[in-house]
Amino acid sequence: MATIGDVAREAGVSRSTVSSVLTGRKPVTPPTRERIEAAITKLNFTVNHGARALATSRTMVIGIVVQLHGPEFALAMAPWVFELSDAAHAQGYDVLLLTDSDAVDAIKRVTRTRRVDGLVLLSVRDEDIRLRVVSSLDIPAVLLGLPRDSRGVDAVDLDFGAAADRLIQHLHDKGHRDVLFARRSVKMFASGFAFVRRFNDALMARAAEAGMRLQAFHCPDDPEHLPSVLEQALRDRGTATALVLHDDAAAVLLPTALIHTGLSVPEDISVVSLHSTELSRSLALPFTSIESDSARISKATVSILMRRLAEPESTERGVVHELLTPRLTDRGSVKDLTR
Repeated sequence: MATIGDVAREAGVSRSTVSSVLTGRKPVTPPTRERIEAAITKLNFTVNHGARALATSRTMVIGIVVQLHGPEFALAMAPWVFELSDAAHAQGYDVLLLTDSDAVDAIKRVTRTRRVDGLVLLSVRDEDIRLRVVSSLDIPAVLLGLPRDSRGVDAVDLDFGAAADRLIQHLHDKGHRDVLFARRSVKMFASGFAFVRRFNDALMARAAEAGMRLQAFHCPDDPEHLPSVLEQALRDRGTATALVLHDDAAAVLLPTALIHTGLSVPEDISVVSLHSTELSRSLALPFTSIESDSARISKATVSILMRRLAEPESTERGVVHELLTPRLTDRGSVKDLTR
């Protein structure tokens, strides 16, 4: 069985450099990383996780704390859990899924019994009671989502301000000045989900700066009532020439509402959307969009946690808030009114 020393000799690097690639402890240049990965493949090297755990006094487990007991659609969390699990496994870690309704108690329990080496918090809210306990405990943690106050905890998320700017700029460049905005439900806003507030506030601000009129309406929590809400908004749109969607269910059900109202995209109304990557892949949604990119964000989240685990006493980096640049995919759903 190949050892880390065999991999180092094959790649022409030190054992510590190989270890850095395996653990994500320190940055390694792309060419060196490629040589090490090629050596790992050639030698069929696998990490002995049991030995590593004994040597480092670690469990080699990451706790993923997700709240499935609120207004956020539980199935929407599944892709994030899968992607985080894949990212953790790539670093030699297993995951422990914490879905307790009392998340604070769950965090205290696994920390007290040292069942996990670090935590990732999903479904982050602006006033999130989990932050109080995590910030007070001696355990590395990363938020997948950026609240108003992270209480000194690292956080990773999509740059929703930049996402709003890209969508508004795209519409503005094509001559749209009056726009509908299908935003998340009243309950989602009241629950304080950080991503809901951040995108909503940024979109409203960007539209105002661009001199655009934004007619906002809330999507209902119950998907059964969503088609009629969309249809009514389309019929009452007045001079609005475009629609911005920030609701996954609305992105899925909009085609039905368009059929019932006799409208076509982009001839009668233009559409842009911010929705999950999984929806776009599975349903081939035809709208120009920015996608949540759960794989990229999950990898960044686990990478930061790995660095914290490798340097638990280091404070040189300070609190990390990493906002990933959004990517807009143009699918031709916006009519050019400047021609």
